[in-house]
Amino acid sequence: MATKLGLINNALILIGDMPLDSLSGNSRAHKVALNLYDNIVQNELTKYRWGFARKKDELVESTSAPEGTQYKYQYALPTDFLVLVKTNPRVDYLLYRSTSSGSGGSFTGQHILTNHTGELFCDYIANIPEADFPVYFSKMLEYRLAMDFAPSIRDSAASMQLMAEQYQNASRMARYTDSQQHPITPIQDRPFIDVRY
Repeated sequence: MATKLGLINNALILIGDMPLDSLSGNSRAHKVALNLYDNIVQNELTKYRWGFARKKDELVESTSAPEGTQYKYQYALPTDFLVLVKTNPRVDYLLYRSTSSGSGGSFTGQHILTNHTGELFCDYIANIPEADFPVYFSKMLEYRLAMDFAPSIRDSAASMQLMAEQYQNASRMARYTDSQQHPITPIQDRPFIDVRY
């Protein structure tokens, strides 16, 4: 089971630095790791439609109407939302970050603006905790962290280049492994075969 400290320490070891005892500290490694970590993790989660990070949720319609006349309704997105995969039913929409207050109350956050009213579900990539990372994603993430830590902590372009190559390999393997976790739906339409009969 991955932890934030464990992932950071493995990345530090990969670039030849000493692991941290805790996440609190004032060393160069502490500052670099804590400032870069969350952004790197969220970026990696959004690069691919990872099956382990995919969630489905029913969206709640806001009581306030969106500004403008293009869309009539808005639905709040989940707090752990990173990237939208699809809506169900499929509707015309616009993702919008808003802060507003009106007669329907105040709201802040990311919303889907649409002309659809009623039930609306979305599949999305969530900002999941480290404990839910599979081994293949954790390993890829360690190389990515090491790649970004190397120039700031070790002042080493060679170390960064080596970690970049390792990251590329680990990324390909992680995507391949993740794709094997989900069944492939075959195409059901067979017009060229059906026309023979």
